[in-house]
Amino acid sequence: MSARVPRRRTTLFTGSARTEPVVAALTAGRRAAAVVDARLVDRADRLAGVDLVLPVDADAVDAATVALLSKRLRAHRSDVIVVIGGGTAMDAAAVAAVGVTAPRTLEWALDRAAHSAVVALPADAVPGLDVVAVPTTLGTSAECNAVAIVRATGGASLLLGEALRPRYAILDDVHYRTLAALDVRSACLEAVLRLAGASTAARSHRRAHAHAVALGRALISLGDGALTDAVRLRIARCNAATQRSAALRGRAPFSPRHWYLAHEVSFVARTTKMRATAAIIGRVWQCIEEGDTRWGDAGPLETFWREAAHDAPLPLTPAAGIDALIARWELPSASMPDADARASMARRAEQRWGGRGPALPGLHAADFRDLLEGARWQR
Repeated sequence: MSARVPRRRTTLFTGSARTEPVVAALTAGRRAAAVVDARLVDRADRLAGVDLVLPVDADAVDAATVALLSKRLRAHRSDVIVVIGGGTAMDAAAVAAVGVTAPRTLEWALDRAAHSAVVALPADAVPGLDVVAVPTTLGTSAECNAVAIVRATGGASLLLGEALRPRYAILDDVHYRTLAALDVRSACLEAVLRLAGASTAARSHRRAHAHAVALGRALISLGDGALTDAVRLRIARCNAATQRSAALRGRAPFSPRHWYLAHEVSFVARTTKMRATAAIIGRVWQCIEEGDTRWGDAGPLETFWREAAHDAPLPLTPAAGIDALIARWELPSASMPDADARASMARRAEQRWGGRGPALPGLHAADFRDLLEGARWQR
């Protein structure tokens, strides 16, 4: 019988200019490699103790990239990987790390990802080596979670498993200073929606609800204010806390459910995930309010939003409230795709996530088309 790997929490280091001293301490006496977004190579070059730097093009990372990264890390005999970049770079490094000590597991997972939208790693899969995540963007929580996205021929697939959770994360305000205000507020929205999505589960844990509301309220307040270095760091800590606190305890599997349709909108329209999200989230929440339990349970969502947005001030009905927040933060939506593109999005959403799939069971192309017709597209 195979053993199940227990859930662990990522150890956080936070502050200003913490990256170099913390990396030096964590890599001392070990063979260390860095995986870095190619646009940020200079940040890896400053790290003492790292003797192999592997740049990746975040716009082109796919399963083949991950396999090659793992091969190079294995040849290097790395003991620890430092990854610097956004969610794409962190996901690539986390998946590649599994293959350093378990190449057959990685080969199996990448082969499955070419044909399946969701791939769960074997229950006994263990981290191949320590991953030190140094995020340079906000919102994804990839530095603390046990999920990774791998691009395959048919689109992005989700890999799930505790082996993917980074061992350490360094939240350093130095890396957030140049982010545009639009990106910082988009990150706040992404984290709020992660919390709200978990709340759409009918089953709820009282402590989880309290943590989710506290974090949601903090993120809305932080997004409303001046985005100083200190505020950006607090936003980073709140994002990490969505994974490290009880906020997501008892969540419905594969929540938040809007994510899966947003991914297909993003893929077909060649737009960002958050622009796609801004377009559809109000309509998704409206479906929940109208009683469509395939998207989530209305009662818990209404309770979460009423408590999280109480001091904003924002409309206290979820769909109107989230659209008002998006408008207030001036977050752009995706432009309205033509009828053929919307039909393609709907077909892909059913084939990959809906129908009998695990993420959006019971939802079909016609449901997705109707939702896309009523979405909040950029005019």
